[in-house]
Amino acid sequence: MSLQNIRATCLEGISILRTEGLLPFIRAGLRELNLNHRGFYYYLNYLYKRSRRSYRTAEPFTVVAVDPQRIRYRAPSDIDRWTHIGEVRDGGWDFSDRPLEDGSKYRSVVDRFEHGTSWEETDIYQAALERIENGETHWNGCRTVDDLERRVDHVERLYETIRKSGFKSQSEIHGRSVKSIVLRGSFDRSKTDIAVAIGRDGEILFIDGNHRLAIAHVLDLDEIPVRVVVRHAQWQDLREEVAAADSSDGLSARAKSYLDHPDM
Repeated sequence: MSLQNIRATCLEGISILRTEGLLPFIRAGLRELNLNHRGFYYYLNYLYKRSRRSYRTAEPFTVVAVDPQRIRYRAPSDIDRWTHIGEVRDGGWDFSDRPLEDGSKYRSVVDRFEHGTSWEETDIYQAALERIENGETHWNGCRTVDDLERRVDHVERLYETIRKSGFKSQSEIHGRSVKSIVLRGSFDRSKTDIAVAIGRDGEILFIDGNHRLAIAHVLDLDEIPVRVVVRHAQWQDLREEVAAADSSDGLSARAKSYLDHPDM
């Protein structure tokens, strides 16, 4: 960038700050750096939480490979795949009795591709159609019947892509790290790897990515990439113990029993 362009950019920034305020100024600056203000906020939020505790191995931008058959229950609905990245939580939130089948997206994808149900007969399609007729949005923002048909086509193509080419992480698809994807101006929070939480005993609880997880189950895949968003404090203590050990000889019996866990 030439000196003249730098000067023009600075003057434009000053003008935005004076006329529109600090937040639009920050957003404009991030756009100029090819960063997305929402993605950048998520990353700063993670760094802030990380700085206020002693844990140093709860990195939420690393994708791990897991057997999809290990994921059968849902995490609490108040855990968001982006807002809560990198959190370590205590308490009883990981005692889940919510099966995946509770979700209409997951259930409908299984019905479609495993049982041959037409989309028009699935729960998610019917619910979306009713909401659209009432002037509301549903199923990833569908506002019209055309939107609904495009959503159906998208899931059909997703199924065929995974069936023919395998299950790829977002990093593999875009050729860059998850953190880099989040910080780019083109970041789309809806396009993410399957998000999970890890309970105190290593149980993998589903957060987001209904379509892809259902497809993985239907295709009986051996392994899929997931992003760990939240961990239970007791599980994180075990991870810290393993990370600090010079060898397995010094580990507690409980830590040793989890050495083959994908999050270890």
